[in-house]
Parts: sequence; structure tokens; C-alpha cells
Amino acid sequence: MLVSISFLIPIFLTQGALTHGDRRATESRDLSRYNFDNKFGRQALEVVMRSIVGLETPLVLPPKCYKGEFFKDILKGLVGVGIVNIDEKSGLPSLDKDYNSMGKFLNRILGMEVSQQNSLFQYFSDTLAAVIRQAKRTGRYDMGILDLGSGTERVRRINYQKFESSSTGLIELHTVLVERGVSWDEVMDRWAELCGTEESFYISLQARNGKRTAILVQETSARRRLYSIHRPNTGIQPRPENIQDICAKYRKATAEEARPHWEDQYNASKDLCSHAYWRGRCRRACLGLPCDIGLRNRTFHVLGGSVLRSWGRVEAVMASRSGGSLKVQVVRLRTEDDQRIVGLVIPENCVPALVASFLQECQSQP
Repeated sequence: MLVSISFLIPIFLTQGALTHGDRRATESRDLSRYNFDNKFGRQALEVVMRSIVGLETPLVLPPKCYKGEFFKDILKGLVGVGIVNIDEKSGLPSLDKDYNSMGKFLNRILGMEVSQQNSLFQYFSDTLAAVIRQAKRTGRYDMGILDLGSGTERVRRINYQKFESSSTGLIELHTVLVERGVSWDEVMDRWAELCGTEESFYISLQARNGKRTAILVQETSARRRLYSIHRPNTGIQPRPENIQDICAKYRKATAEEARPHWEDQYNASKDLCSHAYWRGRCRRACLGLPCDIGLRNRTFHVLGGSVLRSWGRVEAVMASRSGGSLKVQVVRLRTEDDQRIVGLVIPENCVPALVASFLQECQSQP
């Protein structure tokens, strides 16, 4: 129960786990993906709170599993823990001044009934997912620091260029290939080590574009009954799932049943994005733009070195080719030969112009 472990919050704070909101985060070395205290988390929290008091139209529906009047019950619960106030004269609800503080929200909901805690947090998570989807559609989504090479993916540097001048200092452009898929031979090695009753291959219940997906399910926490999911195109899924959620979308299958589905998606994902594979077409591809969603091999161009000294030049090139929606992605990666690289991800369509600009600067030096 969430109430019984409220005393652990200061410990989670010092471990960087304050705002994960999901106790499963403590089972992972990298807690950053469970951190909701960012601009999208705060935006989602604001939408949730304003929706509950009737100031805004909800982005998502209440959790289906909740028995009762969700908004009415949650409003009463939030009044009880002091996040929402009721005006004595009008009887109308109003939000506390720090209603959009993530730390306060996660602390205060511990005082609500457990069923309300779980349903409210589920509603917040669904709203956050909707907020992020909107941000991705409009090109405003920023993933923060992207870590590559710290998990199961394989990172190789396939090209390296450096530019040096008195005005910019040393600039390095790394081109790296990230391989994250799992071949049939590799997944069979993992399958051979499984012994749990629920650990097995599974096949999706629903077919899309005449295809089904095969996954390998592996237990990560026997006490919580959480399972990691291995996919042919993207490898291991970052967030584990419980077996009930898995069985709602997949059925258990033998290795012989799973093999054709696994190999088909693995082979197709070398060049075909998930949109084209599952829907038959990709909107970005139709416009002549690259799309790497679901590809097992992805190429990144990473700019390192004295980036801040050259930021004006980098910004000008990227802004001129981004259609006004400039997005900056910081990446931290470790290659197979243990090289560590930190820098900015440069979109592929910006690389030629940026290289030309740096070469021109170097050649202009006496």
C-alpha cells in the first residue's frame, strides 16, 4: 500500500526517485524514465487538476476499472488532503496555489484512499501520455538526455570528422550506428534460459496489416509478477508489465509458432519503419522525410567538442532546415570499444550544410 511506505519518500528523493510515481522504478538502475517532474509532467498535472475541479475539459477518460463517480470522488479526496479548497460562500472548488507541484501532488495523494490513489495516478499517467502525443505531433517533444549503449543496444562509430579553428575550437562530428534488434538465434539463446510458468513466446491477439507480432516474455520480479518484453525490432522494452496486461494483448505460443512472425518483423525492420510495417504506409516517408520509428538499426550524427562556442553557427543551420521547429537532443553514448561520447544529435538533413560551414571556417583561418 502506498500509505504504508510514505516514510520512504526522503530516501527516494536522495536516490533520484522522487517523482517516478511507480514503485517499479526502484527495480531499475536508470530511474530517469520514471521521472515525471519535467515540463510535460507538470503540464499533465495541471490538466488533471483543472479537469477535476471543472475548469478544463479532460484530455482522457477516467480509468475503466474505477467503481464510482471518478471526478466527484477524487475531488472529495483532494479536498481532504488540502490540494483543493471549497469556497465557504459559493461552495465551488478552487485549486491550492501549489496545485501543480509534482512533489506536493505525490506526497499529498498518499493521504487518500488506496483505490483513489491508484486510479488518480492512472488518470495522471494517461493524461501525460496524451500530452506527450500532442507534443510529438506538433514537433515540441524534447526527450531530454538520450542514453545509448548502456542497455542491450550495440553502438558502433562508423565515421569521425573533426574541425578546428581559433574561433570555434575543436569540433567533432561522430556518426554512430545503433543496433537494438534481436535475431532469432539470439532470442532462442534467451528462451533456453527461461524456466517460469509464464515465461514464453507470445503472439499478438490482434492482426494489423495482415501481420501479428511475436514477443518473448521474461520474469523480472517474482514478488510483483512483473515481466520484461523482448521484441525483434527494438530489443528489450524499458518498462516491465504485469502478466494480466500482457495476456490482454497476447496469447502464449510455442517457439515454432512465434518464429515466422519474429523473423518477418526482424528482417523488415532493417529498412521499414513501424508505420509502414503495421499500416502499409508512413506519412513521413510519403513526404520524402526519414522515419526511424521501430527500425532496429538507427544512425545518429553526434556533434561534440566546443559546441557552445559554435552554437550560433549550429543553430542557424538547424533552424534553416527544421521548418521553424528547432529541437535540440542531447545524447550520451558508449560504443562497443568503450568510447564515451556526449554531444548534440544533428538531423541527417542538416549534416552536409553544417560540415560545409565548419570547413569554410577552418579554411578562412590564416
